[in-house]
Amino acid sequence: MEEVYDVIIVGAGISGLTAGIYACRRKMNTLIISKDIGGQALIAKEIENYPGVERTSGAEIVQKVYEQALNFGAQIIQDEVVSVEKLGEGNFRVKTLKGEYVSRSIIIAAGKLPKDLKVPGEERFKGGGVSYCATCDAPLFKNKNVIVVGEGNIALDASLLLTKYAKEVNLITKRNSLSGDKELIEMVLNAPNIKVLYETSVKEIIGTFKVEKVLVETLGKGMYELQVDGVFVELGYEVNIEPFKNLVSFDDRKQIIVNNKNETKTSGVFACGDITDTPYKQLVISAAEGAKAALSAYEYVQRLSGKYAVTIDWHK
Repeated sequence: MEEVYDVIIVGAGISGLTAGIYACRRKMNTLIISKDIGGQALIAKEIENYPGVERTSGAEIVQKVYEQALNFGAQIIQDEVVSVEKLGEGNFRVKTLKGEYVSRSIIIAAGKLPKDLKVPGEERFKGGGVSYCATCDAPLFKNKNVIVVGEGNIALDASLLLTKYAKEVNLITKRNSLSGDKELIEMVLNAPNIKVLYETSVKEIIGTFKVEKVLVETLGKGMYELQVDGVFVELGYEVNIEPFKNLVSFDDRKQIIVNNKNETKTSGVFACGDITDTPYKQLVISAAEGAKAALSAYEYVQRLSGKYAVTIDWHK
C-alpha cells in the first residue's frame, strides 16, 4: 500500500527545513524533497544578524537546522520535483526524477536562486569573495575594494549600501547608462567612492584562496584587470515555477502569492521563504515563514480529518 504523508515540503533551505521541524513537532508524517540542502544560506560565509547567534556562517546554521529536522523525524531525500498534481480533496501526487509520492498537504519552499555571472572562477569563490547578497555580506568588506555587477535598482541599492563599508565600489554595467529609479541613480553618481564602469563585462574572477582580481572588458578599451577583494553579483533571481504553476498564483516577478497564513490559492498547498511575495528576503524571515507554513499545514490536515485544530495559540 502506498504511503501517504501528512505533508511534503519541496525545498531544503532554511525555510523548508524549519517547516520540517515544526511539522514533525506536531507529529506530522513529513517528507522533505530537495535538489540540494541549504539553498542560498550556504552562500553566506559570515552571519552576524541572526537572533541569539553572535557570529556564524550560513553553512553552520543549515547544518544545525538540518540535524534538528532529522532528529525530530523528518525524512529528507535529495531529488528534483518535476510536477505536483492534485488528486482530489486531501491528496496530492508529487513526481520527482526518481519516484512518486502522495501527501495530504504540500509546502513549497523551493526558494530563489541568484542568477550567476557564468564566468570562470565564480563557482570556486562563492563564499570566498563572491557574494549574491549585499545586505548579508557588506559588513565583511570594510575598507576593501569591491565590484557590483548588475542592472537596475538591485545593483544601485547594493552599491549604495557597500559605500558604508567598502573603500571603493566599482559598479559594472553592460549598458551605456544606468537603469533604475532616478533618485537612486543620482545618489550613485554623487557617491564619492562609487565609480561606474559603463559598457563593461566581467570575463573571469581570479585568485588563489579568495578573490584577488577580476578580468573585465570595456567597449573600446579592451581587456584589463581590476584588483578587488569582493564581487557582488546583483543580476536578480530566478525560480523554477514549472512544477507548481497549476496550483498557485504568481505576481509579475513570478513569486508565489500567499496570505498571512502562507496559504496559496489551492486548499492544502502552502508556500514559504524566498519563492513567495513576502518582501524581505532574509534568513530569519525565511525561518519564521517556514514555521508559519507548517502550522497552517497542520491546521489544514487536522480539519481534513475532522479533528480540532488550534488556530491562535493564545486565544481560547
